[in-house]
Amino acid sequence: MHTSELTPEIRAALSEQRPYPAITLVMPTDPDFPFSEKDRILLRDLVTEAKRRLAEDPDVTRETRLELRDHMLDTTVIEQVADPFHPDDAMVVYVAADEPVQVWQMTSLAPVRPRVEFADQFLTRYLEAAEQRSRPFLVLVLDQEMCRLYHGSVKRLDEVEHHGFPCAPEIPSPEDALPGAIPHSAPYEGHKARVEQYLRMVDKRLGDAVDEHDGDLPLFVIGGDKILSAFKAVTTHGNMIAGTLPLTGMDKDRAKDLMKRLEPVLAEFREKQVAEAVDALGEARGLGKYAGGPLEVWTAVADKRVARLIVEEGLDLAGRITEDGRVLELVEVPEPVTLPDPKPDVEPPPHTMGVATDIIEQLVDRAIDADSQILFVPDGTLAEAGGVAALLRY
Repeated sequence: MHTSELTPEIRAALSEQRPYPAITLVMPTDPDFPFSEKDRILLRDLVTEAKRRLAEDPDVTRETRLELRDHMLDTTVIEQVADPFHPDDAMVVYVAADEPVQVWQMTSLAPVRPRVEFADQFLTRYLEAAEQRSRPFLVLVLDQEMCRLYHGSVKRLDEVEHHGFPCAPEIPSPEDALPGAIPHSAPYEGHKARVEQYLRMVDKRLGDAVDEHDGDLPLFVIGGDKILSAFKAVTTHGNMIAGTLPLTGMDKDRAKDLMKRLEPVLAEFREKQVAEAVDALGEARGLGKYAGGPLEVWTAVADKRVARLIVEEGLDLAGRITEDGRVLELVEVPEPVTLPDPKPDVEPPPHTMGVATDIIEQLVDRAIDADSQILFVPDGTLAEAGGVAALLRY
């Protein structure tokens, strides 16, 4: 599984209460060499640490301990579940008794710390933060004979093969019944109505895909002038369209080639999006609806007052959180330990006990729970606010 497949329904299912412990393992991976020797060593150490905690945790029943230790916390089992054909920057593994092991691969624009987490639910905040950081978007390729939909991020583009895509017309063209090519032929009677009917069907299926991601993704539409114009006239998602491109055979092009053509459009949209976000923060400050800095923003998110959370892509914070979850005390971020000795990463020293090193992930997770919009921006954009700011609802 990949974070591009994460939907509100899947997130809710992962977050359901489970018999203790629901184990979450997090680790960086090499996107160019999946399950390299370096990856295998780190995974082995994470599994070893999880088994150690199982053995020492008095809240784990003997039956659960044996099932997890002997059958599920196994590097071979995890490798078999992972997708070797779509490696990425990091991996999250979910392990619980009486459930199959789940492996999620994710794009990450920030360093990923190895983690072993025991809870009564799977922790989805690492997936969510990575998905938001990866700048997700949708691409709709329009063609009269076949329309395709893609889900993209900063590093990848995958064709959507559900919600009725790829989408061909349900009513065949009368021209298809005639033998041979029909060069320069005039459109038959009813051609325009057929195209409009087809595009309404495409738009309806697009709506299903949009709903899957809560309607927050920018949409880029590719097609010839006439079909673009016809689509804009019938679509109910016009407010989502962030850019367009002419169709040059891309309905059959590989996703890799399509991504290259999209790069200038994506860069232009990204620059505009960041500029508008900064301007909105300035306006919010004048209206008294602005929060700036990690401490102020943390409390605003906890109180569900944040309409939009804006975070610098490389921001890394650590701190202690009060029992009621409303107050954050920042501490120095511990230095990550690299191979060949990753043990201190997963077994923290005593002076760091009680310190959360996933503050950004928790912030994003809480913001999603409060139905806040989230935008990651380039480092330095929010320097005066300590790397994080928010537009408030009130």
